[in-house]
Amino acid sequence: MARGGFRPGAGRPKGAKAPEKAVKKATKALETAPPASKRFTTALDFAMAAINGDVEADLDSKVRLAIAAMPFQHAKLESAAPGKKQQRQESAEKSAAGRFAPPAPPKLVVNNKQ
Repeated sequence: MARGGFRPGAGRPKGAKAPEKAVKKATKALETAPPASKRFTTALDFAMAAINGDVEADLDSKVRLAIAAMPFQHAKLESAAPGKKQQRQESAEKSAAGRFAPPAPPKLVVNNKQ
């Protein structure tokens, strides 16, 4: 089995042009960029502006930005309420107090008289 080097048929076919769609898209994004006075301080500000329509973006990009910005806008539900393990631990600590508390260990007395 060959490793590395020339492989017949690999790469872009001869005569094929480089993909210009990405170049045009990047150029268009630079042209529609906001003026220097309206620069965004954080990436979240830019994402929210694009989602709200202040920056020109297609629907697919807006959906991706919304998904990426979601954790920064809304807290996770898990952090609001304790989980099952944590509830079980807290109830065990409550029940271990008072009447059902473990007894104190015995006191050791040292007799140094000889």
